[in-house]
Amino acid sequence: MSAMTRYKIATVLITLVLFGSTTALQAQATDPARRPPVLRSTSSYPSRQTEQVAMNGGGSQTSPILVTIPTVVMDRNGRYIANLRKEDFRIYEDGVEQNVVSFGSIEKPFTVALLLDVSGSTQYQLSQIRDAANTFVSRLRYNDRMMAIAFDGKINVLTEPANVSAIRQSKLHIPAVTDGTVLYDAVAFALKQMASIPGRKAIVLMSDGVDQNSVATLKSTVDEIAEDDVLIYTVQYNTLPQLPQRLSAIKSEKARRKVQARLMKGYAISEPYLRALAEKTGGRYYRADDLRDVGPAFEAITAELGVQYTLGYFPKQNSSDAERSIRVKVRYPNLVVRARDSYTTAPTIARQ
Repeated sequence: MSAMTRYKIATVLITLVLFGSTTALQAQATDPARRPPVLRSTSSYPSRQTEQVAMNGGGSQTSPILVTIPTVVMDRNGRYIANLRKEDFRIYEDGVEQNVVSFGSIEKPFTVALLLDVSGSTQYQLSQIRDAANTFVSRLRYNDRMMAIAFDGKINVLTEPANVSAIRQSKLHIPAVTDGTVLYDAVAFALKQMASIPGRKAIVLMSDGVDQNSVATLKSTVDEIAEDDVLIYTVQYNTLPQLPQRLSAIKSEKARRKVQARLMKGYAISEPYLRALAEKTGGRYYRADDLRDVGPAFEAITAELGVQYTLGYFPKQNSSDAERSIRVKVRYPNLVVRARDSYTTAPTIARQ
């Protein structure tokens, strides 16, 4: 065989080897099992697809429901813990651990609705209520937002949501008192107002807890708070000692006894109601027998709002139960976690 012939054969073999190698590389590049790894974002907020998988535990795709939980953590001495991370929390829904997908900064300002009972039962304490309200405003930070609502026989919006710095330029002015007490209506109204406000939010309700003529009911307002992510702090002042003086204005003994019996029923359920509002939302109940002593309560409330965490998760499991239990834990011992203990899905969501 001549040298020229050997050269031609070698050239053909090299070409065949190169062609085969190129074909193998192309096949490898298109093989799904051999794709290069993809770096995923470490953001606290997952992609829409990841949210849907988290919602359904990897099952069928449905619209996710983000459940947000305002949370406060304290030590056994009542000091607030403000340096925890997302990884320090565990959330359980109906006993099943959830993935914490969002973690709110505790430094963000909040919006608070101050709800003042100025009904007839408080007429002898109006000046103290006004002073207490202004004390509360003075405890807030300049970049927090606030709205003020007073109620008696009707609801009066004293200030629309605004920065505290603007509200402090003028004192809160409470209009003349009208007959009746629409406590439950006022709570329902405040919840509706706060539902449209984004971010961290709370309601601070100052009342004796006695309702007289609301359209809303005790049950309807307690049920409604299960659907919202707003904290409710209640400050109950005692108006029972003034009841005999108020009843003395009623001339008819029969009418007086009827009013007294109705009001005493209201007083009997007042504390359980105000406690339920606070405890079911993760807030706190305070009793102020003397409104001149509410300063420490307001200081504690504003301090607590300033160190609040906001956790969020997409439920792993679909459930037909409209009301679902929640339990929040932290991994460190000897810390007390205060958060809502349940939430209620909307009827359309509950049917999914």
